[in-house]
Amino acid sequence: MDKSDVAIEAKELSKDFGSTQAVKSVSFTVNKGEVFGFFGPNGAGKTTTIRLLCGLTKPSRGSAIVCGHNIMRDPTGVRRHLTITPEESIFYEKMKVGAYLEFFAGMAGHTSKSKRAKIEGVINICEVSDLMDKRIAILSHGQRQKIWLARAFLSDVPIMFLDEPFQGIDIIHRKVIREYLRNYVKNGNTIFFTSHNLIEAEQIVDRFAFIDRGILLKIGTAHELRDQYLLPRYSIRVSDPVKAQRILSDGLLLGECIAKGDEVVVTLKNREDVSKIVSLLSTAGVALMEMRLLGTMEEVFLSIRQKTEGIA
Repeated sequence: MDKSDVAIEAKELSKDFGSTQAVKSVSFTVNKGEVFGFFGPNGAGKTTTIRLLCGLTKPSRGSAIVCGHNIMRDPTGVRRHLTITPEESIFYEKMKVGAYLEFFAGMAGHTSKSKRAKIEGVINICEVSDLMDKRIAILSHGQRQKIWLARAFLSDVPIMFLDEPFQGIDIIHRKVIREYLRNYVKNGNTIFFTSHNLIEAEQIVDRFAFIDRGILLKIGTAHELRDQYLLPRYSIRVSDPVKAQRILSDGLLLGECIAKGDEVVVTLKNREDVSKIVSLLSTAGVALMEMRLLGTMEEVFLSIRQKTEGIA
């Protein structure tokens, strides 16, 4: 890949805290125009890696280039090109929301002319117009999260680091914010996304990276990782589940075949047998209404972790 297409390049990035290795020789690239998901359990090294990439913590070994700036030699230059929403937000409790956004719009470099339009834009995206005259101290957790996102969206920078961005956000507003973020990367920008909620993440992340005990275990798209670590499992909605269960069990090599309600859940041992499902049901006169691939990224991570036990 051309270097001009790379937003972040980490090489053998490591961080020690005394005798504890929080991040161990992590290497990866993040492309411009993608949502890069970085996942792992508590204590895996996610937050430390983010702090290293943002120039907030000095690595013990290795380095990284972020938007063309070396995190060791030019951490200030790195920070000029990014915005970050840490998991635990810190606010100016006594300020009103309107004043808070005005202040950070100025900090983001907006002129008096462009500031108002930018603030109005993020107010609409995050749907916080009713909060502008309220003091931050009295806001709920979900309201604070919206304000924190609004603050991040004020910055016209090429990289966003989003740590648990949807925590406390209701389902309707999540959809609006996801659409904003997809448009953001469509314009060639980059999102480095972390969360404990892999089900939520599947709706926005382009590539997944899994870290555990400071070690980067695997990187890939959801499709690539499912193919590599999970047997293909399908939910098949049919006109006659009992008959379909018998037909598929007789005709295919299966790990499981369970009829429930109006569907059959099938796990294939041979990936090549996917195409045979339709023909077997059709020949038997069973109508196929819907066929969905199952297997979450949570299952993928657990499988990766199981297969890499003992490498730490």
